[in-house]
Amino acid sequence: MSKGYSLFDAIDSTFLVKVGIIGVVIALIIIVIMEFFKQPFKYPAIEQIINVSGRKKPSYNDCVDQWIIDNQDYDILENYNRELKNWEEECRIYIKRTLLWRRHKEKIYKEILEEVKDKKYNFFRFVFIRQQTRYKQKNYKKISYQVDNIEYVAGFTLLQMLEIDDELEEIDYEMTREKYNAKNQRKLMTRELREQIMKRDNYTCQKCGKYMPDEVGLHVDHIVAIKNGGKSVSSNLQVLCDKCNYKKGAKR
Repeated sequence: MSKGYSLFDAIDSTFLVKVGIIGVVIALIIIVIMEFFKQPFKYPAIEQIINVSGRKKPSYNDCVDQWIIDNQDYDILENYNRELKNWEEECRIYIKRTLLWRRHKEKIYKEILEEVKDKKYNFFRFVFIRQQTRYKQKNYKKISYQVDNIEYVAGFTLLQMLEIDDELEEIDYEMTREKYNAKNQRKLMTRELREQIMKRDNYTCQKCGKYMPDEVGLHVDHIVAIKNGGKSVSSNLQVLCDKCNYKKGAKR
């Protein structure tokens, strides 16, 4: 026996169709509204990762200084101009392909561009990470793996980066500004720095020429004394034998 269709079935099917159409229209309206308020342009930034694992309380500014020292061939202005140009080109391509609200998107882009070119915009970002060791079980064996956790993010404007670079250039990139201005310069005379100076001067007294490969009687001397403003930097350090060092000390 075949089933017949009642008036209620026809009403229900018509109602469902209308509800479906209304739902589609509402969804389209929502999409259009969301597209209008959408922020399509990601702010440009040059990011550098600095690993501070093993350091208890690192000075983030000191770490940035050291990064600049270690990357003296990195042209700050050149990289800034290149990244900004690439970002501008990507934005223009996006606007060209936009079908909805093109003028509105152009307005947003111009506003962001002005902000980006503002000297106060942090174009350079240093991400400080700390690695942690974690473990997982695999085939009944404990396997270790490293996880990078972001500890801190520091932002710098183009002008700030150029100013830091200028200050480091004035001291020949020999140490960070924090170390250069430190009161206790003797504390900066690490074993690594002493070995560097000894190798550079070939374990030879820079006054009398005595060769001391066994390091007996060898001194690493400050050319300009610390009390007179001398710094513990390689250009202000030299190898002296104990005799020459004593004579120099007696004349001070």
